[in-house]
Amino acid sequence: MKQTTLIGRILLGALYASTAAAILAAVMFGVSRPTANETKVFIGGKEITVIIADTKELRENGLSGYKEINSSKGMLFVFSDPGFYGFWMKNMRFPIDIIWFDANRRIVDVWENATPESYPKVHTPVVPAQYVLEVGTGYFANHALKHGDILEIGTSSRYNE
Repeated sequence: MKQTTLIGRILLGALYASTAAAILAAVMFGVSRPTANETKVFIGGKEITVIIADTKELRENGLSGYKEINSSKGMLFVFSDPGFYGFWMKNMRFPIDIIWFDANRRIVDVWENATPESYPKVHTPVVPAQYVLEVGTGYFANHALKHGDILEIGTSSRYNE
């Protein structure tokens, strides 16, 4: 009986230790979203790490599950064909800039400081777009971006020409 209790305590201790190690590793190294494809993009001479929203689920949710966004991060929506893709601020917790790009990756429209309170307003680009970039509010103005600026997608992207 004593040997069984000792083995049980050892096994329970090992379980606690491995759980604590897993939690510590997740906190120290961060937990990534395995379904998201990340890459780097460049616009206005600045690098942004983006999650590529190239699936229906990622496009529908966008940044709505996030509490905030770092100034050097964003989400890039990639569509197979140019179109009038509308965006809204449903379930968002913070304001963002939404920038539309045509098939040549040139800025064709922007919704600056789109706020959660603007929901259910939908903003649609004035011309067809194939890429849409969501970044923290103020990014467009703070980096002096303008219509016609080109989005460069990092070499790790499968969308690079």
